[in-house]
This record gives sequence, structure tokens and C-alpha cells, in this order.
Amino acid sequence: MITTVFFFAMMAISTVSQADELETQESLSQAVTAFLKPKLDALNASRIDIDIGSVDPRLRLKKCTVPHELEQLGNKGLSGKVNIRVRCPTASWGIFVPVDIRIFEPVVVSRATLPRGSVISRHLLTLREVESSSLNYSYFRDIDQVAGTEATKPIQANSVIFTNMVQAADAVRKGDEVIIKAQVGPLFVRIKGLALQDGAIGEQIQVRNIQSRRIIRATVTGPGNVLVPM
Repeated sequence: MITTVFFFAMMAISTVSQADELETQESLSQAVTAFLKPKLDALNASRIDIDIGSVDPRLRLKKCTVPHELEQLGNKGLSGKVNIRVRCPTASWGIFVPVDIRIFEPVVVSRATLPRGSVISRHLLTLREVESSSLNYSYFRDIDQVAGTEATKPIQANSVIFTNMVQAADAVRKGDEVIIKAQVGPLFVRIKGLALQDGAIGEQIQVRNIQSRRIIRATVTGPGNVLVPM
């Protein structure tokens, strides 16, 4: 009886000893988390959820006595489903750990339905936290980037505004009366003109000098204002 008890006690000690020498799901998850944390912190997101996949429990990986070597596979950004390779140089093993990364941050959203061609006022916009890692197009993080732009397509209320939905709004419309400014040294000459084209700030358009009827090219500098360099 004593011999049998001694045998099972030795087996238990041996099992514990072997388990202590193996990697665990917790140790591998800690290594992956430590690898990803500084990269994810640099994104300055408001919230990030990380789901680290389980390692096959049938794998008996010898515990690494030196820091693990980790790298992200592929050129994919740090969002969605990514694969992290974990290697132990001393124990000569390597595995792939799947990770699902969900990034949340405030992005610009419409408060109301915006018709195509409408100039978007600031009060029609708000910031809302969404899962940006699931968005398929470029978006805006700052309301000032969207306020004053023109909708290139209808935008539904409570929709994320993507960069392909807006463009710089025309400060001058075809047929508008404009003030043509011509700079001569430190002096500015102002004359009335008629816009022959639409134009956003910074764009060149054709305008007609109402007095001389001459058509010239001028740069739009603001609503109802164009500049002719001399």
C-alpha cells in the first residue's frame, strides 16, 4: 500500500514539473499583448478591443527561457483579423496566433439628411464613436475638415461622412457678380466682374471685367472675390 501511494505521488510531481516547463495560453497571450500594446497606443484611438485566439491545447511547447520573438505577418494594418508569429529561438518552435483587433474612435457623422450639392454647415455635423476598423473608406476625425464643403452625393442622417462624399464648396458660382482685385506692388485695384465659371477657393476661373468686357483668368480668394496677379 505504501509503495502504491509513493508511485502516484511521484507521478503527480512529475506531471506538475512537466506542466511548469510548458508554455500556457496565458503566457503566450501576455507576449502578444506586450508586442501589440505600444503599436496600438500610437493610434490614439478612444477604445481598442483585442481578442487573442486560443492555441491548440494539444501543442506541448517547451517554455521559452528567453524573450519571445514576435512579428506581424503581411502588410495589413493593425485592425481586423491579423496573425502574429511567436517564436522561441532557444526551444526551436514557432506558432501563429490569430488576433482580432477592433478600433473605436470619434469620426464625423451627419446629424441630418444632406442633399447632393448642399453646402454642409457645422451645425449639421457631430462626432460619434464608431468601430473605425470596420470602415472601408477614408473618413474624417475633425468637424472643421467637413464644415463648409459640398456634398457630392446624398448623405443620410446619422451616416459616417467619407472623403469621397464631399468636395471643396464653390466660393463663386457662374453668373455671380464678383470683385476683381488686381495687385500692383503694395496697392490693390478693385473692379466689378462677372464669374463665367464655378470656382472653389484657390481655383482659377474665367471672369469678365464688366467695365471693359474683357475676359481674364483670376484666382478665387473667397466668396465673391477673385485676384488677378500683376
